[in-house]
Amino acid sequence: MKCSTIVIALFVILATVYATKVPASAQAANVSGLWSGTTLVTPCYFASGGRCNAQNKITLQLTQQNNQITGNYTCAYGTMICRHGGADNTGTVAWGMISGNQMRLNLTIPADVSNCYYNGMLTSISTMHGTYMCYNGAALVEEGIWDVKRSSGQ
Repeated sequence: MKCSTIVIALFVILATVYATKVPASAQAANVSGLWSGTTLVTPCYFASGGRCNAQNKITLQLTQQNNQITGNYTCAYGTMICRHGGADNTGTVAWGMISGNQMRLNLTIPADVSNCYYNGMLTSISTMHGTYMCYNGAALVEEGIWDVKRSSGQ
């Protein structure tokens, strides 16, 4: 009897935590607009060209329709030049989607024909953060974390 009561109580607590995990403001958020922030290369297993712990400034100009996201990407010097000798400074958001406060983006970088996959979450109506992985063909060439804040838009 005691064990089943504990299990039920634990289930209720977990269900409550899960139900309140997504803030109401993030559920209704539209991510259209200009977002500015940084990327940081970490961990360094796949960092090429001495880019371990490299920080770059990025912008994401996003357009959202329903749960679909498209847009443009820029990369600028932070503590190092962008990947591919600095040539990877622009790209497009080939596709993206948002569900609740979770977001996924596929960035196409034409300079080296790579794709970067950004996974993240809205932590408020004006901030997002997450992780990214960049592939050239099937090879992982870089991974790290990203943080952006809304510069303009909704």
